[in-house]
Amino acid sequence: MTDDDLARALRRLDPAETPLDAPLPLDAERRLRQILDRPPLRRRRPAVAWMSAAAVVVLILTIVTGVLWMPGSPASALTPKPLVYTALPSGTDAAEVIAEAQARLANGDSGIAAGRRALSLGWYFSASPDGAEATVFRREWVDLRWNEDFSGSVVTTAAEATNADGDTVPNVDPAPGTVVGELRYVRNQFRPLSPAPPAPSADAMRALLTTATGVTDALDAGDALVGVRTLQGEWTLDDAQQSALLDVVADAPGLRVLGTTEDRVGREVVGLAGIPSASENTDVTLLLSTATGRIVGFESALIEANTELDLPAGSLTEYALWDVQDREDAPR
Repeated sequence: MTDDDLARALRRLDPAETPLDAPLPLDAERRLRQILDRPPLRRRRPAVAWMSAAAVVVLILTIVTGVLWMPGSPASALTPKPLVYTALPSGTDAAEVIAEAQARLANGDSGIAAGRRALSLGWYFSASPDGAEATVFRREWVDLRWNEDFSGSVVTTAAEATNADGDTVPNVDPAPGTVVGELRYVRNQFRPLSPAPPAPSADAMRALLTTATGVTDALDAGDALVGVRTLQGEWTLDDAQQSALLDVVADAPGLRVLGTTEDRVGREVVGLAGIPSASENTDVTLLLSTATGRIVGFESALIEANTELDLPAGSLTEYALWDVQDREDAPR
C-alpha cells in the first residue's frame, strides 16, 4: 500500500467530512473488518495489503465514534428483526432456485442497463435518544457514481427512519432527503474492481469475485456472496451480467436455500445463504427477486453472540437493497 493509497483510504473516512455523531456506513465497517480480520495466508488486494499501526488506530477510532456512539440503548436493541422465510417445496435446491432466476433474467424485462453507478438503500447503526421505548433505525441512500477516468462521488442521503418492525417513524432527524455525507474522487482516484463493464460470463465474474475476496482457492458460498456484494457496490449490472454472477454462486459449495420472504421494502424474494471463510461468525444472505430474477439485496447476521458489541446471536449487522431507483424518494 502506497502513501497515496493510505491517504485516500483515510480521506474516505475523514471525520472533517462527516459529523462525529454520524453513523458509520456498514459497508465501510465491513471493508475495514476485511482489512483487519483477514487470515494472514489469504492473498490481499494490493491496495489494502497492509496498514501502519497509526492508520489502524485512526480507522478503529472512526468505527468507535461512528458505530459505537450509542446513547441510551445497548447495541443488542439496535438491530432490525430478521426476515422470516417460508420454506420452498421439499427437495428444492439452490440450483433450481438459480435456474428459475436465470430464466426470468433471460427475458430481459427489467430494462436495467449496465452503468458506473451503484445506488443502494441500506440500514446503518442508530440509537434511541434518551432511552426511548422504540428503537429507531436509520436508513440511508448510498449513491456511488464514477467515470471512465476514475473520478466520481459518493453521496449519502438520509431516507425514512423505521422501527424494528419496519414501520416508518416520522419526525426523526435528519429528515429524509438530507445529505449526510459526500465524498469526491478526482481523476484516477477511484479504484473499481472492474474498470470496464464486466463481461457477462461465469469466468469473468469468478475472476472479479476472487479479486474482491482475496480467496486463493475455489470460492465457497459465503465468499461468493460477499464478492457479489462488493461488485454490486460499484456497478449497476444488467440482466445478462447478473445471470453470469449467479452461475458463479451456483457453483459455490455450501450454498443454502432459506425460502421465500418479503424484503425490507415489501418485494417478494428468495434467500440464498452461506458463511464467508474470513468471517466464520457471519451468515450472509443474497436476496433474489421472484419477479425479475435479479439480485436485489444482501444481508449479514451473527451466528454467535458478539460480546464486544453486546449483540446476541442472530443480530443483523447489515442490509443493502438494490433496484430501488424507482422509489419516489430515491436520489435522481
